[in-house]
Amino acid sequence: MDEHTNTTHTVTTKKLPNSRIEITVSLSAEEFDATRSLALKRIGADVELPGFRKGHIPEKILLAKIGAAALLEEMAEIAIGKVYPKIIIDKKLDVLGRPEVSITKIAHGNPLEFTLTTAIFPEYTLPDYKKIATKIGVEKFAVVVNDEDIDKTIEQIRRMRAQQEAEALGHEIDETVSLPDIDDAYVQTLGAFKTVAELKEKLRENILVDKTREAKDKKRVAIMEAIVADTKIELPEVIIAQELLRMEDEFTADVSRMGIDFAQYLQKLGKTKEDMQKDWRPDAEKRATIQLLIGKIADAEKIEPSHELIEKEAKALRERYPDAEEDRIHSYVHMLLTNEKVFEFLESQTGK
Repeated sequence: MDEHTNTTHTVTTKKLPNSRIEITVSLSAEEFDATRSLALKRIGADVELPGFRKGHIPEKILLAKIGAAALLEEMAEIAIGKVYPKIIIDKKLDVLGRPEVSITKIAHGNPLEFTLTTAIFPEYTLPDYKKIATKIGVEKFAVVVNDEDIDKTIEQIRRMRAQQEAEALGHEIDETVSLPDIDDAYVQTLGAFKTVAELKEKLRENILVDKTREAKDKKRVAIMEAIVADTKIELPEVIIAQELLRMEDEFTADVSRMGIDFAQYLQKLGKTKEDMQKDWRPDAEKRATIQLLIGKIADAEKIEPSHELIEKEAKALRERYPDAEEDRIHSYVHMLLTNEKVFEFLESQTGK
């Protein structure tokens, strides 16, 4: 617990679990009463009485109309609004979201006492992420394309040919009959291929690209999971809620692209939005933790995507999602580009 006394107020802070803090404030009677005239002005601006213009109602008549309690509440709102930013600066608090306010003592001519409970940016220490990245980086993530991979893709093409032939005859695929073979003539209808051998070689190249990307993603996940495992951090609920909202936006966009309404999708599953959020929560906590760590690594290493690249990617995303809010597009693009640069930095540690 930490206590701080100002000439006009006393502040005591107490850390709570899950990166929350309780701020207890006692505001002097002088500072509290100093808000009275402004409170009357604000209230008077909204009150209508026959025979008086808005904002020009005599004080006694206005007080008789609104009551002493309403004036005290307005005074408290003004006083708290003024002192809260000062407390944040004086205490160097990295707060998140709006605070919960509880007034414990309020009366004319007396100190105003209240508590503020709010989430704060979690305090934690980064582990030796360069060492972790180096260790994971030297591990082998095998990338092999074998004949079985080619055969599976060829079978998909054979099934596609069977489907085309069945549709041409106006019936369904006969599952009791073997799939048609792939010959050079059919292959030539699929693209710039002359033979089955050429098709298989192109398939091998494409599968290699896909597997290489998958291996790269696995390595990145392994690096971040190792960093997370070596970090002690308490996530505030507001950060988890933000990540859940982001996941909901992504999921809604995905089902919308398939021509499905999100509400109808939930109804078909027999689930509510709350059920989905409960299912997503473990992943949301993990994603939020990783994002915090990436952000801190970016700050530590002064990693920042260029303004030009952000604008370019934001423009492309805006064309895909014209109804999305501009701020959210920029925030999302900045996050994605920063993540990519941080991962590239971590991957570069291999062998150092």
